[in-house]
Amino acid sequence: MNLLNSKKAVLGDSIAVVITLFLFVFSIIVDLLILTTFTDQINLSVYASPAITSVGNSFKRVLMLFDYITVFLFAIMIIGVAKLSRKVASAPVFFIIVILGSSIVGFTSYYFNFIFAQMISDPLFNVVTAFFPRSILIATNLHWVALAIMVVGSIALYGKKEKGQFVP
Repeated sequence: MNLLNSKKAVLGDSIAVVITLFLFVFSIIVDLLILTTFTDQINLSVYASPAITSVGNSFKRVLMLFDYITVFLFAIMIIGVAKLSRKVASAPVFFIIVILGSSIVGFTSYYFNFIFAQMISDPLFNVVTAFFPRSILIATNLHWVALAIMVVGSIALYGKKEKGQFVP
């Protein structure tokens, strides 16, 4: 039995959420950096016109909305883990596995947190990091995100009455 693929614990769900948020936030920051550099170079070239500048600024505004989409994605993932954990039948003894496995998940999440902090601390990203305060707050606290998912998932998984769940 693989611990991360077990339906009896929420370990795999929390790792999946942490990795998804890490990749999503880093990709939108890199996307805005590339788009900002591209539009700046176009505006400095001979091809610049007010229409091209307007389109480039519109793309930037749309990418800046991804800061709110990150918060929405974070909330939806926590709600999804709680909803899916509620449907799984599990004995309370598996809660010990969750407690023991949460240290591994916490360490892994903290490692992703450290990697993200080192990546965006590069002076190259100073142009774009001001546009994503909520996303950076979430991505630099991935260990707390994993803890929140563990708590919510465990409460939903083990805090229900025995009445015959949907998934055996």
